[in-house]
Amino acid sequence: MSRTKLKYGFKGESESLAAAVRAEIGLSTTEPLDPRALAAHLGIPVHPVSSLAGNSATASAIDYVRTTDPSVMSAMTIFPDWPRRHRVIVFNDANTPQRQNSDLAHELSHGLRLHEPRHAIVAGCRDYSKIEEDEAAWLSGCLLVPRQAALAVAMSSMPIERAAAEYRVSNGMMSWRVNVTGARAQAARCGAERA
Repeated sequence: MSRTKLKYGFKGESESLAAAVRAEIGLSTTEPLDPRALAAHLGIPVHPVSSLAGNSATASAIDYVRTTDPSVMSAMTIFPDWPRRHRVIVFNDANTPQRQNSDLAHELSHGLRLHEPRHAIVAGCRDYSKIEEDEAAWLSGCLLVPRQAALAVAMSSMPIERAAAEYRVSNGMMSWRVNVTGARAQAARCGAERA
């Protein structure tokens, strides 16, 4: 992951925010999170892109992002009543369930961070804030696999593939969280101390 430098303390704040949000919906930091349940709790509607087909032009565009080139759109937040800032998330339901969970958690993280809306395209180029994208990427990881969950996985020596399936995330997401949180290193230290 090529990332910009997040502000000092952001990672710890993100773990705390993720724990607080999970507690609000009755989850501990070691239970799997359903991003759709979190969206419902936050009052943010989520819609699969396939549900938006209305006319032939829309259907053609939706078919393109679902079958021809799914990388064009994973998920996006729209603000249908701008400037009131009510969020709606549209996600590509042609992606794997694990990818959908990551995409939804990423968009929900933008909402939790209260990131301001942006135009999708400005002067022919994608308009985005690298810092906001990095914040959402980090927070979504904390939501899906909090440090305590990553540590439990590492301490149990559970295979990454099994842990990823349990938490409904990709193998890459699980491996990243186990490594970036220091859980793998902590588990190795504990194992060495016991030996």
